[in-house]
Amino acid sequence: MKQRMCSLFLALVLLLSLAVPAAAAGTMPFTDVKESDWFYSYVKTMYDNELVSGTTPTTFSPQDTVTLGEALKFVLNAAGYTAPTTSGKNWASGYYQLAQEKGFLNSSWSLGLNDAMNRLQIAELIVNVLGVERKQQTASPFTDTSDVAALILSDHGIFEGTTERDGKTYFYPQRNISRAEISTVICRVNEFKKNQEQTPDEPDNPPDIPDDPGTIDPDDDNSKPTSGKYFYYQGHKVYIPDNIALRDYDASLFQLDENGYMHYESDLYTSTVGVDVSRYQGNIDWAQVKASGVDFAILRLGYRGYGTGKIVLDTYFRQNIQDAQANGIEIGVYFFSQAINEAEAVEEAQYCMDVLQNYSITYPIVFDWEPYSNNTNARTNGLSDKMLTKCAVAFCQAVEDGGYESMVYSNLSYFYLHFDMSKLAEFPLWLANYVKKTNFRYHFDMWQYSCTGTVPGIQGNVDLNIRLIPKT
Repeated sequence: MKQRMCSLFLALVLLLSLAVPAAAAGTMPFTDVKESDWFYSYVKTMYDNELVSGTTPTTFSPQDTVTLGEALKFVLNAAGYTAPTTSGKNWASGYYQLAQEKGFLNSSWSLGLNDAMNRLQIAELIVNVLGVERKQQTASPFTDTSDVAALILSDHGIFEGTTERDGKTYFYPQRNISRAEISTVICRVNEFKKNQEQTPDEPDNPPDIPDDPGTIDPDDDNSKPTSGKYFYYQGHKVYIPDNIALRDYDASLFQLDENGYMHYESDLYTSTVGVDVSRYQGNIDWAQVKASGVDFAILRLGYRGYGTGKIVLDTYFRQNIQDAQANGIEIGVYFFSQAINEAEAVEEAQYCMDVLQNYSITYPIVFDWEPYSNNTNARTNGLSDKMLTKCAVAFCQAVEDGGYESMVYSNLSYFYLHFDMSKLAEFPLWLANYVKKTNFRYHFDMWQYSCTGTVPGIQGNVDLNIRLIPKT
């Protein structure tokens, strides 16, 4: 689905480490990469896992500069994206098309696919794909830049500077990045995401949660509860609203079948298998999708431009809904919101309902709001958590008033740290959490557990979902 949510890890990255990775068994064919080189283990890890190749069969050219095309391939492949086929003459044109459509390219760049990228541009690209924010609001550790992308990657240990002259640290933002450096950075990106996505935020059976006497500041822009039961997430104390339903699923009952589809069966719940798709999946053979065991599909109906604010219909929506329903697949829709106030959120909800007048759907209309990196010109930059919550409520309430089922899509970070969940308690949640056993504390109705799934009839990777259905 997503501009930012899709996990930046593959199974192979279990071998990686933020420290210099240990060399795997076997040898590389490159005569210009020696075991004594500082980058040897990084290059070897990338080579062993088929994430990088040589410039010739026997040379790696570690000091050669990295072009925009090469950088897009490195970063997007590590993210699990598959470049669409393209008729472009440049081998990297498919990666460029994908990055452009998803908003990963900085509009201020004037780069061709064969142009060298500097260290700051690589940092901006990685931040755009990860969608991460600053870990700590401290002064820049670098003497020569305070660019937010460099600071974000420094916070997370992904990009380092060089200490020179009087103990000062330099980032060298305009210096071209080398193939040795990009291998190091991609290894660290993968390890960062592995730790972020695979480390449980809590035990399966959490201890009793203490009560914390506190107060709610009526002038606080976020106005979230600040008293009662709480837990910690990413170093933040998160208060549990009194009115929200907690997770009541047995984690051991979530099971993957031979196709990689998640199922759940208990005395209380059963489940269905689903995908979510948009124009990025291209032409889909829905007959094959149905035959593989998929029960439902959540289709992107449209989106609001992050820069223009214009509402746009997904170019494949009508084809997808007609063909999917013709093959017996149940349908819901999501709208990629970039609303900055309640009026815009209601406008988005009404747009969805207007488009759906000629269709019948059995799954929800979903509010999907996602942030763009701070180094873009996104109109949503600086949107407060309070207004974000108001937008979600306004969208869902308009959908419910129109006779449809609503839902809010997000990940652990936004559900825990940004949305005021006391205001969303009456609306179903669609959780994005790319793990086999989620520890999300609140009740969720749908779970997007993979963004790198494979489904017959769909080219490339696709998001996989499970919907939990109460037994009556």
